This record gives sequence, structure tokens and C-alpha cells, in this order.
Amino acid sequence: MFRLMEAALNGVASPRAERALHYFFGESIAEPLSRLTEQPGILGLPPGIRGVICDDGAKLADYVREADYLVAESANVTRDLIRFGQGRLRLIHKFGWDYSNIDLEAAREFGVPTVNLRRISTISVAEHFILLILSLARKLTHAHAAALARAGCNDGSRSVGPSRTSFNWGDIQNIQVISGRTLGMVGLGENGLEVAQRACCLGMKIAYYQRHRLTEKLEGSVGAVYHRSLVDLMKVSDFVGINVPYNASTEKLINAEALAAMKKGAYLINASRGGVVDEGALFSILKDRKIAGAALDVYRWEPVPPDCPLLKLDNVTWSTHNAAGSPHFMIEDSRAVLENIARVSKGMEPTGRVA
Repeated sequence: MFRLMEAALNGVASPRAERALHYFFGESIAEPLSRLTEQPGILGLPPGIRGVICDDGAKLADYVREADYLVAESANVTRDLIRFGQGRLRLIHKFGWDYSNIDLEAAREFGVPTVNLRRISTISVAEHFILLILSLARKLTHAHAAALARAGCNDGSRSVGPSRTSFNWGDIQNIQVISGRTLGMVGLGENGLEVAQRACCLGMKIAYYQRHRLTEKLEGSVGAVYHRSLVDLMKVSDFVGINVPYNASTEKLINAEALAAMKKGAYLINASRGGVVDEGALFSILKDRKIAGAALDVYRWEPVPPDCPLLKLDNVTWSTHNAAGSPHFMIEDSRAVLENIARVSKGMEPTGRVA
């Protein structure tokens, strides 16, 4: 995402920006690159403004000393960091809505406006996640297949005569409601909280596990109950949703032990990264019907290879790593940040101000 903003500000795509564009848009990147590079002129950004990405957190203070605007995602924006930029820094922009990594008190003290961003791509992930939950509960893929096969129409005849109805003519079994059920979230960060907010509106109970407990305020916003161990979370959840980043600490986090702790009628939803789940263990537990099913937006190798054993199971619902929606959402998120920079450069109030 930062590479897209870098290309927009600098008017040209660096090799790493090109790779990012190809990742999102495929082979043809001329149109999205054009949309990006025209943004400074459309928004009225200051002439000569340039974007620089700091890849080394240890050098961030040196970058801030020379910066007029700071856009941060996961980096900690500390009091010292803000002090380094005092007198020059005009805006701190969180790329996301959770600004807990920014010292707001220091930002106020040093007079640096601070804003956040509710990303379209994050909203898209949350909506897709709810889609997967409902698809599993309502057996949507089974109903779709039954409709295409004209289940119950043994003679192959056309429907003739006056209209008639036939309740559940596809004979879809084990349809559930999700109201009153527990959604156990493995990770309750920005994406997870967006999911939890929507699940609450549908009457679900929220439980979660992660290394660091949320504040009481955030827990209270979705009625979330914290569990100190992953296994404990799995035991109480009717639906288990995975929303953690993929790294060494989360490699195969959802392993055989965790999966074995799930209820027999529970479902697993993964919209993070394939490597978080031990796919061999998942295949075994689904094949033996020890859990009800799974919905997978991601897989360790993508596209899913034809010899993937999970493809043979009828209790897996697939999507194609498209929870974040259209790649153009990424451009819109980038534009929102650049628009705030343009507003501040013109002496206007930025949107989304938190300090």
C-alpha cells in the first residue's frame, strides 16, 4: 500500500512499487499507475512533494526530522519521534483506524494534527468474512449445487401449469441461524473488530484470543470475552475466525491440537493467510467430520493446486483470496491519505482527526 502512495507522489513506480502494482492488478499496470500518478495534480498537492518509505525502524527518527507529513501503519510513533519532527511535521496520518501505536498526548503537546483512516479494504474483508459465516450456516453452496442439479426433479420434466412451491426442495440439511452463536476470533485487530461489529449486529457473541488483551473500551464495544489460550477459545466457539498476520509466530498456529479442541458442529473461517493453518491437520479433521466445515479465502499456495486434498471435500467453502475486494479499493485508500495531506498543505482541517 505504501508503495502505491510512493508511486503517486513521485510520479513514477520504483521496481518495488511495480511489484506491488503487479501483485494487485496483474500484468497490466498502466491504468492503475496512471490513476495514481494523476492524484497529486487532482488533489492540489504542493509542487515538488516526494514520498520516501522508511524500511528500517531504527532510522525512522532520521526520516522524521526531514518530513513534513508522516504516514504510519504499524510503527510506533512515540513522544521522542514526534519531538524530532517538532517545528516541521505538519500531520501524522495513521494508515488504518486503530491509532493505539501513536502517542496522541505528545501529538497534542507538540501541535501536530493526527488523523486515522477507516480503510475500504478493511471494510471489504469484514463484509466478506460475514458472507463466509452465513454461507456456512445457511449451506449456500449446497443449495446452489442442488438448484443447478434440479434436486427433487427425478423425471427431468419441465415445470408446467400454475405456480407452486415446495419447501426446501433441495433437501438442504443442518441449516442454522447465527444469532446467539459464539464467534471466536483468533486476532481482534482492525479487521477482526470490523468483523465483530457486524457479527454483533447479527446477534452473535464475541470471544477472542491474541497475545495482548484489548482495552476494556474496545472489548466493551463488541462485548468481547478474552480467552488466555487458543485451545480455550476453540472449545467455546461455534465459528472460529482467523484474522492474524502471517509471520514466524503464527506459522501453523491453527494446528492439530487447536483443531481437535473445536466443537463437532463448529466451523473454521480463514481470511488471513494460508500458512496460519496446518492444512494437513485441517484436511484430517474435516475428512473425519470432527468439525462441521470450513470456509477458506486463502491457501498456502495460490491458486490452489489441483492435487490439494481439501478440494475433494464437500464441507469446504472456497473463495479466491478476494476478501479485500477490488484492487481499486487500494487506490481509494491511498487517495484518502493523499487528500488529507493536500488539505493540510492548504491550511484546511484534515478529516478523521483524533488529536
